[in-house]
Amino acid sequence: MAGLSRRIFDRLGRTYIVERQLRENEQIQLAQEQAEKINALEQNCAELQKKLEIESEALKGAQTALGEVYKYMQQRQEINPEIEENIRNNNRRLDDLDKRSDMQEVKNRSLSLKFDRITAGSGNAPVSGEVSQGENEYDCVDYFDFENHFRGPRETIKEVQRQYIKYFEGRKNVLDLGCGRGEFLELLKENDIEAIGVEFYTEFAEYCRMKDLKVEEADALAYLEGQEKVGGIFAGQLIEHLKFNQIVKLCELAYEKLEDGGYIILETPNPMSLAIYTHAFYMDPSHNKPIHPLTMEYFMHKVGFEHVEILFTESSKYPAQIPELKGEGIENLERFNKTMQEVSQTLFGSQDYAIIGRK
Repeated sequence: MAGLSRRIFDRLGRTYIVERQLRENEQIQLAQEQAEKINALEQNCAELQKKLEIESEALKGAQTALGEVYKYMQQRQEINPEIEENIRNNNRRLDDLDKRSDMQEVKNRSLSLKFDRITAGSGNAPVSGEVSQGENEYDCVDYFDFENHFRGPRETIKEVQRQYIKYFEGRKNVLDLGCGRGEFLELLKENDIEAIGVEFYTEFAEYCRMKDLKVEEADALAYLEGQEKVGGIFAGQLIEHLKFNQIVKLCELAYEKLEDGGYIILETPNPMSLAIYTHAFYMDPSHNKPIHPLTMEYFMHKVGFEHVEILFTESSKYPAQIPELKGEGIENLERFNKTMQEVSQTLFGSQDYAIIGRK
């Protein structure tokens, strides 16, 4: 009996020892795995720390560089205003030289053309459809030079006139009457709108040809009258040069010659803004008289245009206005400010307007 008990005890003891060793092995393995994970985490932390240190150094470098740039810009503003002003002045001189170069080339072409006429025995015969109107009272003035002096840069004029392009999209045989230096004609070309300019002055016509623009040297009314149909008509700053009967004739011809759905746009100084009388209008001695927008609207309706619009151009507003009066206890303050707004509009409103008619 004692021997049986001993064998049972030995077996249980061995089982216990084996199980204990297994548990210890598992604990050792678990501890090793945890140690490996800890080592991996420590390594990752070290790498992240290194990256943070590198990025921190880079950030400090960037901050230092930005500080140097800011310091340089401040120094440049403080030390070099004269240099910047000289650059601006030089750019203006270069623009002026470009204009003078263009003007000289136009004059050379004009003189060459006149010489060819004389040597050919044609005298003052019309060229390219020009209709002779006898001696022009402004021939004593170099009008091309005059226009360049007072009209302003071509790019500025183009930006102002860009608002009219939408009326001629998809049209062909659009006429730019009195096209001058060809600002709007160039806009039409840039927008793939088939167009031709009509200009009475030889120098302006030659200048447009220098810009690779299609132009006829002719009287505007005579040229329009000779057309069968046109897709659109634009005349910027033209009708103020015309006499009363010529303006009416232009409206009549426009309605007769325009295709259905075609537009006519006549841009001209706005006599409802008194600023034009003290600024632009009387600078040009060839101006006849300003035409009231309601007068033009009446003419357009009378010749047959049903859809007529008056557009007062925002870009031509004089940069001044009467400020609003503020205060407490002032009698009729609201009425006074409303009246002053009307006075301000009369004094400083849009200096140009466009009459727009659709057939």
